[in-house]
Amino acid sequence: MTTTTTTTDPAAAGAAAIGGFIGIVIGIVILGFALMGMFKKAGEPAWAAFVPVYNIIVLLRISGLSPWLVLLTFIPVVQIVVGVLLAINVAKVFGKGIGTVILMVFFFTIMFFVLSYGSARYLGREAARHPLGQAPQQGHDAVGSYKTGQYQS
Repeated sequence: MTTTTTTTDPAAAGAAAIGGFIGIVIGIVILGFALMGMFKKAGEPAWAAFVPVYNIIVLLRISGLSPWLVLLTFIPVVQIVVGVLLAINVAKVFGKGIGTVILMVFFFTIMFFVLSYGSARYLGREAARHPLGQAPQQGHDAVGSYKTGQYQS
C-alpha cells in the first residue's frame, strides 16, 4: 500500500487568494457601474451601487419590493426566487415586458447596463402594481403623475 502526501505551496495559495480578491473587486466595480445609471434614474445616490448588499437593498426598494427580502438572498435556493421576483419588478418599474425579464434572469449585469444607459425611464414604484408591460408611462406635465392611456407596448 502506498501513501501519497500533498503539499501546498504557500506562494501559490497566496497568489490564488490575491487573485480571487482582485476578481471580486472587479466584479463589484462592474456591477456598480451597471447599477449606477438605474439608481440615478430612480433618484437614488450613485455611490450606493458600489456598496455590496446595500445595492441589493436599494434595488429592492426602487423596484417596489420590501428591502427585508435581502435576508432571503442568503438562502441558496430562495435567492433564485427572489432574483426572479426582482427581475419582474425591475422590468415593471422601467416599463419593460417579459422579454426583458427573461434576459435579466440569465444576463442580469448586461441588462442592468441596458436599463441604466438605454432609453428606459424609471416610472416609479407604483408601476410595479401594474401587470408586466402594462405600466402607464409618466407624464411630462407633472412630477409623478400618469397620463391615462399611455402604455408601453
